[in-house]
Amino acid sequence: MKILVMGGTEFVSSALTKHLISKGYTVDIFTRGMKPIKYDGVRKHFKGDRKSVEDLRVNISNERYDYIFDISAYAKEDVEKLIAVLNKENLKRYVFCSSGSVYIPSEEMVAEEFTRGENVNWGNYGLDKKKAEDYLFELYENESFPITIFRPTYIYGEENNLYREIYFFDRVVKGLDIPIPNGNKKTQFIHISDLVKMFESAIYIEKAVGQAYNVTHPQIVTWQQFVEAAMKVINRNTNIKKVDGEKVEVAVREYFPFRNVTYLLDTKKAKADGLYIPQIDLFEGLKLAYDWYCLANPKVRDSKMDKADLVLELQRASS
Repeated sequence: MKILVMGGTEFVSSALTKHLISKGYTVDIFTRGMKPIKYDGVRKHFKGDRKSVEDLRVNISNERYDYIFDISAYAKEDVEKLIAVLNKENLKRYVFCSSGSVYIPSEEMVAEEFTRGENVNWGNYGLDKKKAEDYLFELYENESFPITIFRPTYIYGEENNLYREIYFFDRVVKGLDIPIPNGNKKTQFIHISDLVKMFESAIYIEKAVGQAYNVTHPQIVTWQQFVEAAMKVINRNTNIKKVDGEKVEVAVREYFPFRNVTYLLDTKKAKADGLYIPQIDLFEGLKLAYDWYCLANPKVRDSKMDKADLVLELQRASS
């Protein structure tokens, strides 16, 4: 069984590739070649710009794959160019990593048939993913191109290259106060190990052809509960400071790693169709991530999020 992973060096694509190799699949990857691979077992490492049709053609047009996992596509054009050069003779499934950000804003839990469209909270990221989905659905309807689409919520876990849970670990370990947005927004998370198992499960489920699925652990948490879980994992407490957005005029993303919106996805469809169901709750997932954090001592930052200490000062001044 021969698989191509588009990506292979960043968080999700790297974890997926390692998982597939561990399960005995023959795996090739396509990356820009800018970062080293930190694992063994890849059959071929193709290097090029996926936005270049010529780079794609030179590398993979003569290859035949049973399954393709497209993790690095962010726009319709990325998908179009890849599919244009593929040898589709043996292809049984094209799995596309989309996002829960394709849905319009909602304070409720949304299922797959909920309206997709522009979401001011996610900007072009969600809209571009939605356009890529639309293109894939058209291919399925017109040419029976065998797609499966996944829409995850926030992904976290070992080797996360985004400054999210690592940010909280950093502050708790140093005993620093943690500012969080005031209010009671609720969200869900998916641990990386559950995510890659769900991706893999799709290739064995015929019902999944032509379908899109929400992907998340069903546990619902507030920002305070998330931080409290991180503190419990580390076995150390620090102060959680709720920031009054009416008094402190600093954008949430300048001091907090997540968007302050309700982000809840219904996953009944995936369960009904027989796909893998996420097992790792937030505490267990953060424990795994923290164990890795202690071993790896990762140096991750977010240039947008540089006002945490300023927000704490402004909050104290306004109290």
